[in-house]
Amino acid sequence: MRQPQSNVLEFIAGCAVDADIYYLAAAIGPGHECYDPDPGPPSRMFIFGRTPSEEWFHHDLQDFQVMSTQLVPEEEGGRPRRVLALDFHGQLEHYSRAGATIEYVPAEGAGFCGGLTCLRLLGDDLFCSGTAGQIHHRGTGGWRQLPTHFPEPQRGECDDDPELDDFDNWLEYTSHLIELGDVPAPPSDPMERDAELRRRFADWRAHMTEVQKDGGLNQRLAKFRAGSVNDLCGTGFTDLYAIGSNGLIAHWDGVDWTLPESVTTAELLHACRTEHGSYVIVGTEGTIVTGDISKGFERLRHDVSEEIDFNSACQYRQQVYIGSENSGLYVYSIATGTVEPLLEDVPDELRGATIVDISAVGSVLWVLTPWDLMRFDGDTWQVIVHPDNG
Repeated sequence: MRQPQSNVLEFIAGCAVDADIYYLAAAIGPGHECYDPDPGPPSRMFIFGRTPSEEWFHHDLQDFQVMSTQLVPEEEGGRPRRVLALDFHGQLEHYSRAGATIEYVPAEGAGFCGGLTCLRLLGDDLFCSGTAGQIHHRGTGGWRQLPTHFPEPQRGECDDDPELDDFDNWLEYTSHLIELGDVPAPPSDPMERDAELRRRFADWRAHMTEVQKDGGLNQRLAKFRAGSVNDLCGTGFTDLYAIGSNGLIAHWDGVDWTLPESVTTAELLHACRTEHGSYVIVGTEGTIVTGDISKGFERLRHDVSEEIDFNSACQYRQQVYIGSENSGLYVYSIATGTVEPLLEDVPDELRGATIVDISAVGSVLWVLTPWDLMRFDGDTWQVIVHPDNG
């Protein structure tokens, strides 16, 4: 497997267009360790096509940090199919053979600070979601934010500003500021340096104690402590599921939210709807949850280690393919309920890989990792390497 340092592109998001075309977003630069959307590198959008010959086409979005992509099929009236790219700060590009347009997903109220990470087309309805429990829906009157007010994620006693209670934690949190020179450098003598840093710690602790007495500030902070909505699924505006932090599963019927009985406290990251109408939801700690709002949800028991974090899921034929962080693909059999790693006849580039996206179109399964695009036709895997990552 190639080393990340040899790659110019890091793939961030993607979606299948059809059995021969795939759309994806990349960050430009060698050896990315992570994708920080603020400020982040510019996004380069690629279309890979297999016919008549394998080719890559791209355009750049200089002011975008793309987090999610989505295919919109051809619509009645002749509007061509298009692909969408959602930016962390709410910019949304529509791209098709007819050209490109950009709109903005506004938040209700002033001071929108971003945090959009997921874009989904469910039925005829377009949604996006992200941090602080936000969900936005585009209807006939434009974008509006749905009311959520989901329960705040559970937090331990030490989760509230651990630097207030422990000097070593505080130093770890603030050491980068000292190194960058944003504050006066402490003395070079070890004993004097330690004394000065402990004095600063005491000042910081006193300051934060006063800040915590500000009731208005605490109310504002509570909004940002709300858990993230990491994915959306369902059939449309009157049948919408939100999943996210602390095992959040919520169902919107067009008027109100219903929260079923909690089955996990893990971070739920992705959901897919099976051909039978039920849902498979995956998350950290090896979590797989199945069910729907009418029958309820249950956590699937399996033999995969809880140290494996699942981040994506997609039904292909009679199985659900599940992506992970740093552990490649797993297969969940709907018929038997078993979950096993996919190890036989897979390319080396897929072993131990982080999965960015899994998409199924017709008879083809597409899998995107940070460095490679892969296509499976049911019999054979094809590894598609971008020339800049070769």
